[in-house]
Amino acid sequence: MIRRLGSPALCLLITATPGLAHDVGRFDPAPCEPGQLQVMVLGTYHMADPGMDAVNMEADDVLSARRQTEIADLVDRLARFAPNKVMLESAFGSSTVQERYTAYLNGDRELTRNEIDQIGYRLARRLGHSEVYPVDYPMFQDGTALEFYQAHHPASKDDGAEIRARWQAAAEADTERLRSSTVAEYLGHLNSVDWWAFDLDNRYALQTSIRYAQYDQYAGADLLTSWYKRNLRILTNIHRSTGDDDERVLLLIGAGHNRILWDLIDTSPLLCRVDPRPFLTN
Repeated sequence: MIRRLGSPALCLLITATPGLAHDVGRFDPAPCEPGQLQVMVLGTYHMADPGMDAVNMEADDVLSARRQTEIADLVDRLARFAPNKVMLESAFGSSTVQERYTAYLNGDRELTRNEIDQIGYRLARRLGHSEVYPVDYPMFQDGTALEFYQAHHPASKDDGAEIRARWQAAAEADTERLRSSTVAEYLGHLNSVDWWAFDLDNRYALQTSIRYAQYDQYAGADLLTSWYKRNLRILTNIHRSTGDDDERVLLLIGAGHNRILWDLIDTSPLLCRVDPRPFLTN
């Protein structure tokens, strides 16, 4: 059961007070305490391979017989967590994700390759849920200020090229790993400290805040601010979507969100982060 302390903003913007906050940046979650909402953040890859990220791995067909068997096993594993609600990376307040889920329950819609369908909908149905909960706050992250800086500092483009090359190499390695792994095994990798450390290094290198601070522009800081704002709003939407009787929720979201969501959850006395890996590997 989650304790209520007023408005969603007040509940989530918690300072790191000694004795309240967990160790920021640690990988293993601290034990849950009475009254905390248990949040399992399941970082995933984009199964439909939409090419929406800066650098994208190549996902194979999740509708193949092999992957469908693996996803059925994955859903059985996640069901052991018994979340009261399944929360999805779709715009908060939108009715589309629920309409599609209802059509799926009624036998009027086939599941697409999207991870929302393959994992989110199938898990919610497995648990007997009539509703799913979109909690994302999509934001356009404007790169105009960064482009302005690079126009006046041509050499700075080399930094981005180097980072992109590292990302591309990682994407290719992940493509090979996925091909030789089950879906559960690969998600275990995406939610591991090894992938987490690499993602942290590259995301923060890409948005090196203070380097792009010329001509009254704060390109890196603004990009990073937008990223934090989006994830803080996701947590606010999780709070808005839970009731006093909810004890556990599962958030299905792109693995690139893992690092920041883990830290934000670990610093809130109202929330307790649950590691998905034991459910994926045992």
